[in-house]
Amino acid sequence: MIRTTSDLIDRIAQDLIWRRKELTDLKALIHESEGEIRSRVVIRAAVALLYAHWEGFVKKASSYYLEFVASHRLPYAQLAPNFVGIKLRTMFNTLGASNKISAGNEIADFFCTNINQQSNIPYKSAVDTKSNLSSTVLLDILEALGLDKAPFATRLAFIDTNLVNPRNHIAHGEDVGLTMDEYLELHTAVIALIETYRNEVENSSVLRRYARV
Repeated sequence: MIRTTSDLIDRIAQDLIWRRKELTDLKALIHESEGEIRSRVVIRAAVALLYAHWEGFVKKASSYYLEFVASHRLPYAQLAPNFVGIKLRTMFNTLGASNKISAGNEIADFFCTNINQQSNIPYKSAVDTKSNLSSTVLLDILEALGLDKAPFATRLAFIDTNLVNPRNHIAHGEDVGLTMDEYLELHTAVIALIETYRNEVENSSVLRRYARV
């Protein structure tokens, strides 16, 4: 269980080590293939992998942060509303599969008697990137975790146009390619996005944004 901010920062750092190594190696392969026929193929593969690391990191860092918050077992009344919302979402999903007339009693009981009890936040599967981390999905995750959306405001169109859309076209076998300069620019921008997300998660833990003031 991730119980301290130091633990959280260490886990995120460990996840980033292998991602950075793989992306650095991939960048080197692209440079090595410059001017060769295989260059286009290598760049197309690199776009898909670059996107995979962006989505993978967001999902992993988000799960770590949720685990960190869950480990504190704060009463629901002391949690930031967005984390209570995550708990309620799982309850709604469960109720949605029930045909019982009394199904709503569980939520009523939560508001009437459990709001001051220790929280039990689901963290293992609460973050869903929908295998398509577009700007819309990203904003939804940021809001669900109570992370600051402002640092991403100027990058939303870029995420969709320059990263998600090309990756989707490539993943569906369409004839889409980037020049080496275009890929290198994309590579640098995605690394910056990953670092921004990392900073937001770590800052939120240090500043205790998960708790009501």
